[in-house]
Amino acid sequence: DRLHETGLIGSLRWWYEALVRGMGGSACDPTEGKCAFEEERYRKSKANNERQRLREAGLCDVCQLFGATGWGRKFRLRATSEGQKLLQQNETQFLIPSGRIHQTRGGSRAGGWFVFSESRMGEVTFELIPLRDVDLQPVHIVLTLISRYASLGPKGASGYGVIEAKNLEADLSGVNVFGDNATERNNALPDFRDLFFAKFQFKEPADAPNWWQSISGIREAFDGKLNNNSSPRPLRKALAELIQMHEQGILPVAPAIRNWLRYKWNHGLNHSQEQFVFGDARSAIGSKILVSYAYRTEGKRWEFRVWGWLPCKGQLSNRDSFLNSLKEVLGNDAIWKFVFVQGEIIPKMKEWHARDCSQNDGGNYLEELLGGAP
Repeated sequence: DRLHETGLIGSLRWWYEALVRGMGGSACDPTEGKCAFEEERYRKSKANNERQRLREAGLCDVCQLFGATGWGRKFRLRATSEGQKLLQQNETQFLIPSGRIHQTRGGSRAGGWFVFSESRMGEVTFELIPLRDVDLQPVHIVLTLISRYASLGPKGASGYGVIEAKNLEADLSGVNVFGDNATERNNALPDFRDLFFAKFQFKEPADAPNWWQSISGIREAFDGKLNNNSSPRPLRKALAELIQMHEQGILPVAPAIRNWLRYKWNHGLNHSQEQFVFGDARSAIGSKILVSYAYRTEGKRWEFRVWGWLPCKGQLSNRDSFLNSLKEVLGNDAIWKFVFVQGEIIPKMKEWHARDCSQNDGGNYLEELLGGAP
């Protein structure tokens, strides 16, 4: 029905926490509710700056901006959309099938990923409204980073949340106040330095107007049946919806790419590591590798993003080796022949940004991603 600011704020906070940790600042684990403002300690503080006084009063750098118990958020976000529903002719979500069939008590069920009819696209206006004296440059930096490489809001792993921020300037000097940005990367919580970003581009065939109908998953959704000619629930023919999406310059390629990475690629992960990296709905584990929908940039050119958070500490015993293997496989033709089926389209990796676990300078990484670009 509308954009919900609470979901957007939650996404911005996740990114800000990762940025603060990567720049040497303090960021609590919000799921544990550690931060709480203690007014008496604030009054008695002899610190010579507000940030340190608030730290001594019980607030980490993130909670100082986004709020905690006893301390309100320093700004309000107002989002107004002039966009339209992604699927205007149909109010029903539809499935991009994975090809796998699950047996349930209710009978056979097709696995896959849903395209939600209430999704929206178009112009969105963000108003960042200060509620007290506050520097909002860190929020500008986060929005700029998301705009160039990642996604905003929920269901990023399914392809949603790509934005192009306009009229936004990010001053990188503001994030250097957090402290020593060369701290060791041993945090199991999201750290900016543990994020990787990739961009891919391809050009559609000039003499094949229906090229996109052969994309793995889209082909089955277009026909309403799997390769074995079965149509297990909730799979249905989504011909009109897919044509409408293509006309609007969007294609749901994320399911096919994620499908190949998890089930076709010999990634060498054990079961626990596989669940951690690729997610598990039954255990409420989110995917650490996210893939956007493909979106038309100009003419017959298309682009999509692959990005994610792979921590140096935790489940992955050799995180750098896995990340290098991921980069290599994304640059190999095999995955794209599976995704685009006909083999005529081989997307090119136009950008790759990542840091080995031995590289601790978050400021240097941020400058690589945002420095000098519009």
